[in-house]
Amino acid sequence: MSENGGWIRSRWIGGIVGVFAGGIVILLVESAGHRLFGTAPPGDLSAVTGPMFASVLVAWILGAAVAGALATYWTRASTRVTGAVAGLVLLAGSVANLLAFPHPTWMAVAAVVGMPTAALLAASFTRRRAFGG
Repeated sequence: MSENGGWIRSRWIGGIVGVFAGGIVILLVESAGHRLFGTAPPGDLSAVTGPMFASVLVAWILGAAVAGALATYWTRASTRVTGAVAGLVLLAGSVANLLAFPHPTWMAVAAVVGMPTAALLAASFTRRRAFGG
């Protein structure tokens, strides 16, 4: 095994762990948003309120940040690439959701800008705090 932890600390495993953890965060934050703001009847998009959409956006951004931070930490990465890729994988899922049914334009723009930014900032912060880089 190499000095940096071997295959368990590889970029692939770190990315998978980051994406999985980010998905769990999204699930938990979205669930909290549903409890706080309620849910709309299926198929009735007119009943979806701004706070409902905002809570989902917050979940997506927090999930991307956790994915970026954990992927970077797990791999002991000297770059932000692993964390950024983990955030982009979650962004792909969010874009699929955005295309599946109508969302407000502000939400789409905020997700496309906010998720990669959150992943990169979290990866940078983690790298700097944990590894001094």
